[in-house]
Amino acid sequence: MKELVTTEQAERALRLLAMALPVAGLLLGALIGLLRQRLPGGALVGLLIGLLGPIAFGLWHVYNAIMGRFGLDSVKGLLINLALFVVLGLGVGLAAGRVVARRTAGAKG
Repeated sequence: MKELVTTEQAERALRLLAMALPVAGLLLGALIGLLRQRLPGGALVGLLIGLLGPIAFGLWHVYNAIMGRFGLDSVKGLLINLALFVVLGLGVGLAAGRVVARRTAGAKG
């Protein structure tokens, strides 16, 4: 049975996103910041969102390393990946929540 998406195709797509998203985020954030008359803040937020591309690329390699070490059918490998992604997801979510709360509190005051 032939794979729909090969590992090489996924690697190439993630590498492309890792290079393109920070630039696209910076430019789009700068444009939105310019329209809202907050160019530096918009550019910074856009860049931070764009950095999710390189983060995803890095996590792809971590995932592959864990699966390569323990095997695709390993419960231990699955649990390690689950714990890693839950911790990272919570961290990113809490950080984003703080940024949004700080920005909305600053807009009200």
